Formats: sequence, structure tokens, C-alpha cells
Amino acid sequence: MASSATVFIQIWVDINAIQNGSTRGVYAVDNRVGVGSTNEGTPNLLTQVTNGSTIQWNVYNIDATSTVVPTLTAIGNANIWGAGGQPQADGTGAFVGQVQATGQDAYQVTINAQKQPGSAGITINFDPSMAVK
Repeated sequence: MASSATVFIQIWVDINAIQNGSTRGVYAVDNRVGVGSTNEGTPNLLTQVTNGSTIQWNVYNIDATSTVVPTLTAIGNANIWGAGGQPQADGTGAFVGQVQATGQDAYQVTINAQKQPGSAGITINFDPSMAVK
């Protein structure tokens, strides 16, 4: 499925390092460093975008030999999403949303990683930011 997004945020998870309630082992990057994004490779990513941009989030396991598949479960609400509402799952494992208001705002990302089959999994929450011009 082709994405309509122009901004891509990838979240890399070190399954061997993560723990409930901790952002240790979480690395967020985007394709906007050339226009001012900062804190690349940290859970404190600040993504620079223009109003009306469509954003796609994906999560990946750093360990290619692991069978653990981290899952994006939510992208939280923020004023920058505007009338269109918060980003939603697109059916492929990604979340997609559009910024519809200018300003800078943090939003919460929730990831679940099931380290053991049949377990409830580990939940990770972190709050990157987006600056919309």
C-alpha cells in the first residue's frame, strides 16, 4: 500500500533493553533533519513540519534475529492534529495522521512488545514533539 505521507518517523526498539515504563532502548528518527528536526535517535525527537503535512509512524525491532514484533498501539492527541483528530492505525502496522494547526506540541506514542509468547507484553510510552510552521 502506497502512503500519502511526506514525513516519516521510524521508531527503533532494542527489545533486549526495554522495560515497562522506561524509554531505554527506544530510538526515534525522521526524514526532516535537513529542515531542522532535532534530537534524532532519542525518544525526545522534535520533528519540523509544515502545516497540512501527512505523517507516517512505523516501529521496528533493531534485532533482526528476534521474533519479537513491537507494535504501535496509539499516537496520542495534541493540538497540532486539529479538527482531523489524532493519527490512526492504517491497517499495515503504521499510524498515519495530518497536522492541521501551527505551533509546537508534544504527543504520546505507545508501543507494546511481547517478549514472551502469551505474555501481556511490555508497554512503552514516550513523548516526542512536533513543530508545525
